[in-house]
Amino acid sequence: MRVAALRVTQKEFAEIIGYTEAVVRKWERRGATITLAGQYAAAMDTLLRRLDDEQRERFEASVTNPSTSLAAGTSPRSVGGEGFETGLEIAARMQQLSDLDADDGVATVLALTTADLVDRYELEGPHVLAPEVVAARRRVEELLQQRRHPAQIQHLYRTAGQLSGVLGYMAVNRGMFGRAKMYCREAFAIAVRLQDRDLQAWVLGTESFLAYYQGHFTESVAYALEGIRTSGPGPQSIRLYSNGLARALGKLGNATGVAQAIDRAIEIASEHHPGTGLTPALTFAPYGEARVMANAATAFLSAGEHRQALQFGRYVEDRVNGSDSVWSRSLVRLDVATALVQQGSAEVEHAAQLGIEALALSRDRPIRSVWQRAHELREVIGSIPTATSKDYLDSLREWSLSARHFAAPEDG
Repeated sequence: MRVAALRVTQKEFAEIIGYTEAVVRKWERRGATITLAGQYAAAMDTLLRRLDDEQRERFEASVTNPSTSLAAGTSPRSVGGEGFETGLEIAARMQQLSDLDADDGVATVLALTTADLVDRYELEGPHVLAPEVVAARRRVEELLQQRRHPAQIQHLYRTAGQLSGVLGYMAVNRGMFGRAKMYCREAFAIAVRLQDRDLQAWVLGTESFLAYYQGHFTESVAYALEGIRTSGPGPQSIRLYSNGLARALGKLGNATGVAQAIDRAIEIASEHHPGTGLTPALTFAPYGEARVMANAATAFLSAGEHRQALQFGRYVEDRVNGSDSVWSRSLVRLDVATALVQQGSAEVEHAAQLGIEALALSRDRPIRSVWQRAHELREVIGSIPTATSKDYLDSLREWSLSARHFAAPEDG
């Protein structure tokens, strides 16, 4: 309509319909693939009704015989000969390629935004950050619906897969298991289409994590093993062996399997050199030694190997306490406390105090893993009547009332 009927520039057309020149430029880039709706369609309908007879005749001729319509910016004298396009038409397409290159910065910023959200996760938690992640995911999807350079599409899809995976992980820690499963399946489908084995392995690790907190331990093992096959000795296998396989095997009572999985995680971590500090639980980078040790404490505790659980828990305690992760500090305390009680009633006072500290640390940012582990401690400490154990049970009852909405909603 702009060229065939009105014969105006993009800027002039934008002024006529009341939108920006950028909007007009986007429409014309997408060409026949675009379908206008809502206020945009209404604006075009209004403009169509206002065409004079000559303008309407030109417009209808262009619709009836598209091959005679002119590219933006051309004149009747610019039609090429011998069935080929004019130089101006070819130049216009080249300009579109240049315009695509100009959008590289947007994809980069969105990838950096994803990394920033992951970095902030343990400081702010899923309840605060989930809306930002959802907004970023929707923005990526909007960009994917537009005309893009193939390299940008690849870049954007990887960011989309990571964001969907992060939402899945966050949903697990909100106790929203059905939602978590859907996000994970979306992330995995994107990773498969990208042929990105590292992202596939990461998603499988998150699905193992999800099955673990649903109490489906055999399924958790299966997801971890599938992830290990996908990753090979790659960086994601550290998480898959320690956070996925070892912990699920512990719940199944397979102490030998736990030991083998932890040994393998430590071996691969030494090859990738992720450092000895406490890497975040939510990360696309390889797990470090301290994170593996914290997972080992949980796995051996579940397998009934209380001495080894205490050994790993105490080994990693200083590094956990020096980290920003209030959840890790809570979880290691809860694991050590549970192991102490199961070793013998003499340690109940110390265990109860550790449990109370764990609840206080995560009071402002409760998550599903702390909820579950805190209630597991209740099961072993509740039958031992002491003043301190009663204090723990009272603290847990109060903590649970405020934490239920954030860490244990009924969903899936």
